Amino acid sequence: MNRRPAPILLATELGNGQGHLAPIGAIAAHLTGRGQPCLLATHQPETAQEMGLYRYAPILPAPTGSAGIQSVRVQASYASLLHNCGWHGKTALAGRLRAWCSLLQLSGARALLVDHAPTALLAARVLKLPVAAVGTGFCLPPPRGPFPAYPGVPAREQRLRDNEAHVLAVANGALAELGAEPLPSLQSLFAGVELGLKTYAELDHYGPGREADWLGLPDFSSGLPAEWGESREPRIFAYLRAGEGLEALLAALQASRAQVLVRLADIPLEMITRYERPGMRITDRNIWLRQAVETCDGFVGSGSHGAVAEALLAGKPCLVQYSHTEQRLVAERVEAIGAGLALATSASESFGTGLQRLLDDSTLHHTARQFAARYAGRDRQGILPRWADGWMDKLAA
Repeated sequence: MNRRPAPILLATELGNGQGHLAPIGAIAAHLTGRGQPCLLATHQPETAQEMGLYRYAPILPAPTGSAGIQSVRVQASYASLLHNCGWHGKTALAGRLRAWCSLLQLSGARALLVDHAPTALLAARVLKLPVAAVGTGFCLPPPRGPFPAYPGVPAREQRLRDNEAHVLAVANGALAELGAEPLPSLQSLFAGVELGLKTYAELDHYGPGREADWLGLPDFSSGLPAEWGESREPRIFAYLRAGEGLEALLAALQASRAQVLVRLADIPLEMITRYERPGMRITDRNIWLRQAVETCDGFVGSGSHGAVAEALLAGKPCLVQYSHTEQRLVAERVEAIGAGLALATSASESFGTGLQRLLDDSTLHHTARQFAARYAGRDRQGILPRWADGWMDKLAA
């Protein structure tokens, strides 16, 4: 009699929205389809429920945390990100690390696959489990020491080394609490991990120059098709989040001549329906992203890497609004390749002219179409299944 294989634990620990859960969900669907049981631990069980991921794996709550008032104001590198996400103190990290170890042990998992879950990675190292990690360049930094500064952050190498030494000491203090071997470096967190960079060299958060096997953006979008009116005015699809600058951007979209469809799900619609007009609609329903960007003329976003990449793959220029480091790096990469505009949320006086340029600047449209042409014809639905199958083959070897 064939024994049922032990499960693989899929995990997310950091980040918001669907950007980390969507690939994990796609991998879970594929693995369960080939007879491999999965479990899904996430810090966003509500979002996992909305996405229907329970169809592929039981959903468990993931241990997570933050530095709170001890957070550093300016994140200089991946070490600073770890500090702000709960690697700031030995006791706090040891508690979450022990919880991750317990979760892995009690689940009977034979391996771990993560998207943006560094403490889970550390727990798998303690338990000597095989690990794979999928993510953007922001989640999977270049593995050189010290971790490089985020582009645009003025950080001397000594500051980077000092930050890294502090976080490494916290991590090793937590490992000592569990009687585990210390990390020789923060970079060794990724040692032996099967990495899948689901992005393109042009959109790497760290800028050009990294040598890597770029998987590209998987196609896992779903939802309702975008519906446009019969007007001949240009179409703008906006994929936004609540936060600073939102209302100023909505006002600029309202004042534009364009047909506008806004997808905004994390704020009560009654708070913003005053920005609707004939030809401008705001919805909190899940929109089929790929179809929406293929049928629009310009894209406006809040720095979501997946949404921006989807727009560029459709050959559409982007106006990317940003308020924090990860969003800024996406926005600046788009601007650097000449396929869009980067605007800080505080630059509200520039939103109107930015939208006008988004629609009228032929250079932006041309460059976006060039990006799309470079990656046209690729089987994006097969990206994650092929990568996961390759990792599974290594596990079986």
